[in-house]
Amino acid sequence: MRRLMHLRNALIFCVPAVIFLQGCEAPQGDSQVQPLPAESYEADCTLEYGEGQSAALHLTRYGESLWDAAFTDPPALAGVILTFDGNAVSASYKGLAFTVPKTALPAKNMLTIVTETLDAAHAAESLPCSPQEDGSQICRGESAGGSYTLTFDPSGQPVLFEVPSQPLKITFSGFTELQETAESTVTETSANTTETTTVTEPNA
Repeated sequence: MRRLMHLRNALIFCVPAVIFLQGCEAPQGDSQVQPLPAESYEADCTLEYGEGQSAALHLTRYGESLWDAAFTDPPALAGVILTFDGNAVSASYKGLAFTVPKTALPAKNMLTIVTETLDAAHAAESLPCSPQEDGSQICRGESAGGSYTLTFDPSGQPVLFEVPSQPLKITFSGFTELQETAESTVTETSANTTETTTVTEPNA
């Protein structure tokens, strides 16, 4: 009898402890991340794609579907600027306009996936993401190139975009919001474009 009463008292003591431990568990599941507040921004990027191909570039967003990608590496693409304007993509080199070179086509296709995904993220009211231990957030979704992951740092800036099925990996650094409005930038770009001359692709 005493043994049964002792066991009952032990169980009564343990139950509140179990409830307390359950209440202290960290909440699991997705969180909502606010998309980038800046309409225009720029960042340095490292692009890894295809079978061991890579490129370094400066990516600038002027507004919805309006982007510039200025390549600094590899040497065959250094100085080439790809301009994304809606569904159209044009190229220039030292102020001279030309058709997108064959050497830039794979990178252009990968950048199209990136820019379209970031445009969609900017248009969303919020993004469902999974919080990480280091404070970053990982968002998952579908792009024209396949399933992707988009990683934001604790401040909400994009740092990594991956599409494993391509494969495609782009790393962002030096993220900066632009003070100039998209309208004035596009106007200036258009004015400069009218002064360019069409030439054959460089490094052909």
